[in-house]
Order: sequence, then structure tokens, then C-alpha cells
Amino acid sequence: MVRTFRRSSILLLVALATGAVSAVAFPSELRRLVTISRHGNRAPNDVVKNMCPRNKPNLDAYKVPLTQLTEIGMKQMQAVGEHIRLTYMVDEPLHEEAFLSRSLNGVNHLHFETYFRADAATRCSQSAAAVGYGLYPDGTGPQGYLHQPIPITMQLVENEHAFAAPKGPCKNTLDADLAVYANIRAPKLFDQYRDVLEQLGHVCGVAVEDIPNLPGGEDIVLGVKDLADMFVFDRDEGLPLTEGMAVVAREKLEQLAFTNLMERYYSTDREITYWVGGFGDLLINTLQGGAVPTAPAYTEYRYFSFHGHRELLHGLGMMLGWEFHFEGLPQALNVTALHPGTSMFFELRARHLTAEEAQKQPKMKETYFVRTFIWSPFTEREQIKLTKCSVADCPFEEFKQIITSHIARTGPRCGEQPRDRRSAIAARGYTMV
Repeated sequence: MVRTFRRSSILLLVALATGAVSAVAFPSELRRLVTISRHGNRAPNDVVKNMCPRNKPNLDAYKVPLTQLTEIGMKQMQAVGEHIRLTYMVDEPLHEEAFLSRSLNGVNHLHFETYFRADAATRCSQSAAAVGYGLYPDGTGPQGYLHQPIPITMQLVENEHAFAAPKGPCKNTLDADLAVYANIRAPKLFDQYRDVLEQLGHVCGVAVEDIPNLPGGEDIVLGVKDLADMFVFDRDEGLPLTEGMAVVAREKLEQLAFTNLMERYYSTDREITYWVGGFGDLLINTLQGGAVPTAPAYTEYRYFSFHGHRELLHGLGMMLGWEFHFEGLPQALNVTALHPGTSMFFELRARHLTAEEAQKQPKMKETYFVRTFIWSPFTEREQIKLTKCSVADCPFEEFKQIITSHIARTGPRCGEQPRDRRSAIAARGYTMV
């Protein structure tokens, strides 16, 4: 017994030193759950009709309006809801934690348990609705009604600070930064992919250089991104490659588009700040509501289901030190692209204080930390250690500090001048042209 006790004590000390404290040593309780999900697979943007007229047969094969969630995308998001239900719902036999009741209406019908909020884009609200189908399948609604309608909160894009600041309040700042990128980095990167871009022009029937001059045209960098998305969405929908397009060329185009996306949106801390927008504050405040001994109460939300675009997830990842690594997807700035339906999980958890902690903070009854996971319809659930946090179970105060210190470094949300970005890009070694 003495030998066993000493060995256990040594293991506990090692765990404390490394931050790898087991659930057995310090059991914790889930107090609040937050997820942010990328929308599911969708139809291409409208502008590709003019940029790639030779892909018309594939565009006509989509059974939804352009830009909207496809049937496959709906199934992906329903799978997100099913994963959450299987992981957190009380009557699921293999749940990790009995946190959610079977009904949206909560215990004794006192308060909705789940809060849904989506970006202003309709494909994001569709995604939220599809998650609701998976989380609350038929039969879980109010007695006498088979289905469970879910309320989804949205803002007009011009007022959207939390999910789409670059498209609303920060649009002028974004436009100025994009102009700098177009003059500094984009031409050099395009030169490296000149063969692919020329092939793209032949396949589509429109030269890349002519994209800005088309009806409803856009800048070349964004045009290449929309065309790359089109080919990827076609692939995911099981549609054939456009005549003349090769798989290798499509993959190179996808890599070019992802490199452009990451470099022109997240090359500076300032850009990361406005791409995250108000979501950092929203995340802190939402988790903070669960950091009280009385949480979770039956008269408040337990789970917050947020839905946006990949750009928000990438920005949040860059801010927090959450590195995405999905096998087989394009990589840039040390992270990969995201699968449709990729979901970031934030668990606000509480545990009792150790004797030493209680002695230092006698007024505190418990301490809080954030445990993070990632899941997608294509990959298994995986716990994530934030590179900017000292331990995997990130102390809540440290978690908040990661966000607030980043914002403090960059100043007001939309205040960066283009010349600041020019210096930052030059410092990265990009050649100015």
C-alpha cells in the first residue's frame, strides 16, 4: 500500500508539472458548451456562370440555387447535430457527458437548452437548421407535434460585427488591405502557377486576366478562389470534371486559392483581429456565463451553436493558436483547409480547487478551464491543445487573456492602415512588384 501510494503521488506530481492532469485525479463538470461550425457543401457563387461558361452542364446539375447549401451539405450538417447528440445527450447510451436533455425545451420545459446563431448568409442559417434536425430528430418536439422547430438568430450583414465584420463594419479596411496584397504578393504567386491559370482559361473559355471586365466581375484573386471552389464543389457533389480540366491542375488551383486566402486575410495580427471581429468577445462572454457555481441552471441556455464561414474559423484559429491539420487538404501558413461542416468545440468546465489552490484563494469554490475539440463529417473527434495556452485544459483566465491580449496589440477593430500591412508583408519576405 505504501509503495502504491508513493508511486501514485509521484505520477500526480508529474501530471501537475506537465499540465496533463487526468480526469480521475481532478474530475470536472461541463458547465457550458459552445461550437462554431463551417457551413456544409454548397453550390458555387453566381459569378462563375460568366467566368466559366463551359462548366454550364455542371452548374445546371445543382438542384439548389447557386451559393446555397446542397443536399450533401445538408446531410453533412445534420451529421454535426447527430454527433453532438450522441456525445452530449443524456439518453444516448455512449454519450461522453449527460449534459443535454432530449428536448430543446429543457427539463420541465422551463427554458430552451440550445441557442442557435448564424452568419447573415442563408447557407449558414440553413446549416444551423440542419444541425437542429440531427440534434433534435423527429419525436423530440413538444408532445403532439412530431418535429422540433429551432429559432435561429441572425443579423443583417451591414450590422454583423461578430460573424462578418469584414463584409460590414470593416469593409473599407478590408478593401484597402486587399489592394495592397494584389499589388505586392499576388502577382508573384500567380507567376508560380502561370501554367495552371492558362489551362484554367482554356477550360473555362475566359482568360483569368479578363475576369474583372466580365458582367458582375471581381478582382482576379477572388475570381481564382471562386473558380477553385467551383471545381471542388463539383467534385464533392460527384459531378464530372469540366472537359479539358485535369485532376492535377484542379489540385494545384485549389492550393493556389488556399494560399491566397490565408496570406491575404491573415498575414498580420491586425487582419486576424478584424476577421474574427466581435466573435472573440462573443465567445468570452458566452463562456463566462457558465463560469459560476450555479451553472448550468435550468432557466438558461446550456449549448450555443454558432454557424459561419471558413474565414471566421481560420481567423479564430490564428488568434487562439488552434492549428488545423486535415490530411490531404491544401496547406498554407502552417495550417490546412477545412472540410465542410468542420466544427470547433469549446467546453467550459469546472473542477474543485486543490488544497494548495484553496489556501491561496479561500473565497473561490471552484476553478474553470476550457477544453477544446475538433470534429468534421470526414474525421474523428479530436482534442486540441491550443499552441498559445500553457496546457491542453486551458485555464479560463489564460484563455481569455489570449484573445484580449491579441486585440490589445492591434488596437481598434478596423483601424489598420494599408502601409502597415505593406511593411508586414515585406517582413515576411514577399517580393514587392
